[in-house]
Amino acid sequence: MRYGDAKITNESAEITNAFAKITNAFAEITNEFAEITNANTEITNEFAEITNEFAEITNAFAEITNAFAEITNAFAEITNA
Repeated sequence: MRYGDAKITNESAEITNAFAKITNAFAEITNEFAEITNANTEITNEFAEITNEFAEITNAFAEITNAFAEITNAFAEITNA
């Protein structure tokens, strides 16, 4: 192999290595985005659970309000009787 051919081969290897480093960097970035996405999904799920808990509390208060309305109506009937 001549000197010029060896130099081209070495430069090609350097370019290939540089592309490999870029590819690895993109893989790391992709993995970081995947971790962020997973964290966001977990946060979203936590908020959904909290929302469901508030819905249950709201429903419980509605039931209590309805019970008080029934008591009020019963007292009204007694008063009107």
